[in-house]
Amino acid sequence: MSLPEQNKKFLAEIITLYYSKRPLKEPSFLPKREIAIQPIGAKSYIRHLAFPSIIRLYEYIKSKPPLHLYYSSAIYENPSAESMDTKTWLGSELLFDIDADHYPGCSDAINICSNCGSIVEASDKCPKCSSEDIVKIPLLKPGCFIMAWNDALKIIDIMEHEFGAKQIEVVFSGHRGFHIKISDKHLFYLDRDERRAIIDYLMLKDIMIEKIIPPIGRKKNRALFLKEREYGLRARLRDIALKTLNIKDLGLVIEVDYDALRKILELTKVEIDPVVTMDITRLSRFINSINGKAGLYVCRMDPDEDFKPDLTRFEVFRGKILVKSLVDLPEITILGKNISLKKGEKKYIDATLAFYLGVKGLVEIINIKDIEVIKPRN
Repeated sequence: MSLPEQNKKFLAEIITLYYSKRPLKEPSFLPKREIAIQPIGAKSYIRHLAFPSIIRLYEYIKSKPPLHLYYSSAIYENPSAESMDTKTWLGSELLFDIDADHYPGCSDAINICSNCGSIVEASDKCPKCSSEDIVKIPLLKPGCFIMAWNDALKIIDIMEHEFGAKQIEVVFSGHRGFHIKISDKHLFYLDRDERRAIIDYLMLKDIMIEKIIPPIGRKKNRALFLKEREYGLRARLRDIALKTLNIKDLGLVIEVDYDALRKILELTKVEIDPVVTMDITRLSRFINSINGKAGLYVCRMDPDEDFKPDLTRFEVFRGKILVKSLVDLPEITILGKNISLKKGEKKYIDATLAFYLGVKGLVEIINIKDIEVIKPRN
């Protein structure tokens, strides 16, 4: 997809204005982290950058406004070295990535050929013009974000109570999910295999429930839990059983039906992207940076607060932008807002939607003079 030059110009202008407000949350050990950016209109990243201070980073992105801005989850002796071997890895945060479109009923999307503007069925090529420039627009429902948030909370709870993690940060990715970063020293130096073991534990891979909770009775159809002193997966299953199953209170222990116990086992399972968690060199978005896929900012969240799937709270651009539509867009909901467009028409649309459609090359941005750029509050 070739982005209109007019779009590149206006996107650079508003992104530069946003970062001039110096909104970024500086990560610890910034000089020891690799910095990477994806320039506007580019498909590849500029990697292996390093800066002695956040001030120097702001100076750099002023001259090269980034569509995406990342730092490494890893700490390196030589972060600007181009070879991973010569960077000298010193440890890295433990990351988890949860995408809202990975749940049942949450993968719906509309596919648009950016060459001729046709709506395309799930395909890599437009049947009308044979172009392979297909733009996918996820049609995420609010409930999809709620499910992702609940899994994020589940991971936080497990890492706190079963792995002793205390330095946990959860952020909205600025697009369609959540990232969890854990910086505790006893987890900071884990290698790929050790991180894989944590993934297997969270996803209950190859779990043998009979080894963890042996069935009892002649028919092997019951299980016992201590009321107080249970740990790990046993404690999680006991807590869910107390809330959802018919239990028999036997004083110091409770008894549950084993078949019912098997059914609630799935409720303790967490679906995560193993590749992200295993990768000890993974790039992570700066908190308060703009996610260039949607024009929303990467926001640190409070796990003690309920997540409300109102994406307007993550906006940094307010007002209206004049655009010319390059496609026919049926009425759909994008980022919680309804929109429809006809190819060739000019109209003022919401600034965040204009960013979203403009960065995908579906509209041509004509005028941005009436928008306001806001610095995040967190």
